[in-house]
Amino acid sequence: MDSSALGAFRNVFPVGDLFRGKGLVAFCWAVAANVVFVALLLTGLLLIGLLHNEGRVYLPSADHDAYNALWNSVPPHSSDNTDGDEPADAEAKPAETQPAALPSQQDDQGLRAVAWDLRSRWWGPAVIELTRSWSGFESTGMSLLFLVVTGLVLGFVHAVLMAQVTRTSGVIANKIVHQLRESLHRQALRMGTSDMLNSQHEQVRKLFTTDAEAVRNGVVQWIQQVSLQSGRLVALLIVLLGIDWRLTFECAVPVGVCLMIVNQMRRGLLKAQRLGIDRADAELGLVFEGLQSSRLIHGYQIDEFERQRFLKHLSRYDGQLGYVALRANQYSWAARTLAAGCSAFVIALVAFRLLAPASSPDHLSLAESAIIIGSLFFAWRAVNRMVATHDGAVAANTAADHIYRFLNTIPEVSQAVGAKFIQPIQRFLHFDDITYRIGQRVVLNKLNLKVPATGSTAIVAFDPFEVRILTSLLPRFIEPASGRILFDEQDIAWATLESLRTETLLVDEDIAQITGTVLENISLGNPKYSLTQITEAAKQVHAHNFIQKLPQGYETVIGQHGETLDAGQRFRLALARAILRDPALLIIREPTGEISEDDKSLIDDACRRLMRDRCTVLLPSRLPTLKSADRIVLLNKGRVEVIGTHEVLVQNSAIYRHWEYLHFNEFRHEVSAAGS
Repeated sequence: MDSSALGAFRNVFPVGDLFRGKGLVAFCWAVAANVVFVALLLTGLLLIGLLHNEGRVYLPSADHDAYNALWNSVPPHSSDNTDGDEPADAEAKPAETQPAALPSQQDDQGLRAVAWDLRSRWWGPAVIELTRSWSGFESTGMSLLFLVVTGLVLGFVHAVLMAQVTRTSGVIANKIVHQLRESLHRQALRMGTSDMLNSQHEQVRKLFTTDAEAVRNGVVQWIQQVSLQSGRLVALLIVLLGIDWRLTFECAVPVGVCLMIVNQMRRGLLKAQRLGIDRADAELGLVFEGLQSSRLIHGYQIDEFERQRFLKHLSRYDGQLGYVALRANQYSWAARTLAAGCSAFVIALVAFRLLAPASSPDHLSLAESAIIIGSLFFAWRAVNRMVATHDGAVAANTAADHIYRFLNTIPEVSQAVGAKFIQPIQRFLHFDDITYRIGQRVVLNKLNLKVPATGSTAIVAFDPFEVRILTSLLPRFIEPASGRILFDEQDIAWATLESLRTETLLVDEDIAQITGTVLENISLGNPKYSLTQITEAAKQVHAHNFIQKLPQGYETVIGQHGETLDAGQRFRLALARAILRDPALLIIREPTGEISEDDKSLIDDACRRLMRDRCTVLLPSRLPTLKSADRIVLLNKGRVEVIGTHEVLVQNSAIYRHWEYLHFNEFRHEVSAAGS
């Protein structure tokens, strides 16, 4: 596998990790599994050999002594003369007139018969020593039972070892993905404050799920296949070389050439498929283009022209999909044909050795022939799995690259070197020549605003997005392209984020609730707040009574998987959270959902309590709140249009009266509906 092409995947799981820690454990399990696999092959060889010769040995007279010497047994007797009686005149008969000695058949020799057939192999003495270890190997029935039981046990052990490889590789992959997801969570929190278009959520969700799972699958496949299949190839090569090294090389050449051709064809197929799918997507865009031009088509009465155009691009789209399917079918047939031809050639080579005379050094027994063919099949499958592992690693590398690109993105907001704790605002809040852009759009255009730190300031705009941007600058969720924001004489860009956000809090119904208990929602898990402090804060914002009525009071779980609160209740929880922290600058965005009249009065009283003796920025959604503000700032096209109280602006500012009409006049919806 090309390491340079898989840089991101190598960062996720370096090759060295395969030989340390859990990676080394998985590698050892894989080695053990391959050792057991070789033992299974050898057991299969002995079993096939035993079934083939049925425990019989055919011994020419010249081999009797050699056979006896192997097992130190009594000289066997010919099955043609079981009593061993020779005619009395046999010795008197001249040697040249005696008939040639016929092979004697020894029945029920068990594994000895197989060991005798394999005695010329370099590993044959090991099989002979095995037959000497237990007298039961002299019996064909006992030998058969032993081999079957051994095969079953080895198969079970092999399955257990494979499961351990899978489990350990899964543990490693899960740990890696868990760390990646932790990093994604931290980075998403850092980046999320500046995501004013809410475009990051889906990206992070895809990275967290689809891409992280692709990385996990790639790591699992990599560990399993590299540690397992590479070792299996080595083990199979040892088995093949042990049986017949010349035949192994004769078979390896066509198999290797076939694999190279099939792999090259597969790469060509993937390239053709990508090209075909891209062209199909382009044609699909043209197919649906007419749906976006229905007014043009009907206005100029070109329905037939559009129909012909649609059919032309639809035919091309179908043609591209057909081309992709045709190439896949061609590859499938070509690969199968090559595999069949290669298999036939290999079987022919093995068959020639099988049919060679028994006295020939090239002769192979049926058992050896079967093991050679089986080993080549397993080697072919191991190579194919390693190729599939490469494809999985490429997909995992792409996913890991997406993740690292996001993790390496520099957040818009960061703490300045040498930042200091900011002092609570005392005299004024100053926006000094602030400009903010999103892409090519200028949201705030050299905005200047200076308001006293006492009392409440309501900020409104024809475009609510401008207000959202302006207030998000105060806790430095985002950074201006140019300009400064001052708390008194202190530039907040040089304040520590911790101190700035301690003194600047946003109260918003939309971000007021997390899934957890009411207690956790108010304290946000901060252990320094006691239950007494929390309940006192809830009482000040008139939330204590409705909390007490919940099923478990302050221990009631609310949120996505708990009790549901209405807009007024959520907002009062947010107020309790803010009053508990006692910030110097408070930004209050009023809820826009349906609120009862009783809740409105409770919220108004809670807000008055909370705004007392602190700088408050209001983002009102109700006219009474707007009228109660000490001053109103109207933004228009990224700049401050007018400042004043509601009464003064209604009398003196036509643009404010227009804004008020658009937002609070009781006939605005009817006019809007008529205009649409």
